[in-house]
Amino acid sequence: MGSEVLGPGANAPGPAHVAAPAAYAWAIAAADAAVRVPAANAEAAAWTVRGWADVAVGCLALDGPASAGSGGPAPSAPGAFGGLDEVVRATPVRSGGQHAARLRRLRKLAGPVPPWYPDARPVAGPVRGVGPFIWQGADLLARFGEDLMVTGAGLPWGASCPLSSARQLAWGARYRPSPSDAHRTVRLPVNRFLARRTWMCLPGTGPGSCKGPSPSKGPDPGPGPAVAEVPSTASPLAQQIWRGIHEGAHLDHLAALTALGAAAPSPAEFGAGLLIAESYAMAVEILAAVECVLAEEGHAVWQLGAGLIERATRLPGGSDPASEFVDLPTLAEVYVRGPLEVLTGGDAVRALPAQIAGSLRARWRSARAAYPPADVFASAAAELLDRSPQLPCC
Repeated sequence: MGSEVLGPGANAPGPAHVAAPAAYAWAIAAADAAVRVPAANAEAAAWTVRGWADVAVGCLALDGPASAGSGGPAPSAPGAFGGLDEVVRATPVRSGGQHAARLRRLRKLAGPVPPWYPDARPVAGPVRGVGPFIWQGADLLARFGEDLMVTGAGLPWGASCPLSSARQLAWGARYRPSPSDAHRTVRLPVNRFLARRTWMCLPGTGPGSCKGPSPSKGPDPGPGPAVAEVPSTASPLAQQIWRGIHEGAHLDHLAALTALGAAAPSPAEFGAGLLIAESYAMAVEILAAVECVLAEEGHAVWQLGAGLIERATRLPGGSDPASEFVDLPTLAEVYVRGPLEVLTGGDAVRALPAQIAGSLRARWRSARAAYPPADVFASAAAELLDRSPQLPCC
């Protein structure tokens, strides 16, 4: 599934042998997009720096490690990291807490961190609390997750997939409503904790832009989805679900946007577009959980149910808050409210490409009809959303 290209972690110059000017332009566009977030004050600063760290993962895929030399690139240096440096220098964000620490670790792989990069002090200013409707949605999501775990425990359990993106994505394709194999796989010299978001939309080579031999005998690939293969300490089952369902859904979404003419970076990678993307991926997880019940894949049902509980309880101020989201309430909330919006036909689903939205809604209707607890869950979600304010991304 997809085409595997040797990335920097496998001693190759990058996923698509992209010329330095194209990588530089991509990084500037991506880093600029990371600044445009539907938040204010301290949350906006934290979100921006987190987005720059995600851009740095893409830069590593395009440039490779230590591409800048011993002195680090100047803001106008060619290559992806040079473009990121330029935007960071022009944007007045002085601190970014944990997100800045991650950004600096990634940037250091290409040479010394420029002095204008935000430092790891906590972001300055107050961060809003989680809204009351989100807590009600989290309770609904957690209860459904608990029911799924109980159901999964009573179904047959199979072996987990081998730790291969291709195998995990191939397994998950049957449970994703719009599966696509239009992506490239790259290996990066970082672990999962540092990489975090491993799905992205990267520039293609295009005529005359290769800096090395083409990785395939066919036409040079254009801009399109890519996924990074990185080591993880999560269990094989958790990795199977995360890659095969959640990240697979992101790749399907990117492929649909690319088919409609979206360039790299994709609008689904940052800001309000990321909220829509996570809403879709979470909705696909819920659909997959129900379809795995019907297919009697107990191990997958159990893990998907556990994933819903984790999203519901990790909210800032929740019973098991995740440090990653302590200063990002809007992003944390969308993993709870977003899928409810998508599955009930709310504003979020109307922001998706019609092709993937239609396929998801059709499969969800069939799943609700075949599994009564899903219908109860969907009805409760619709009733809750009728009383709630609008999503910030819509």
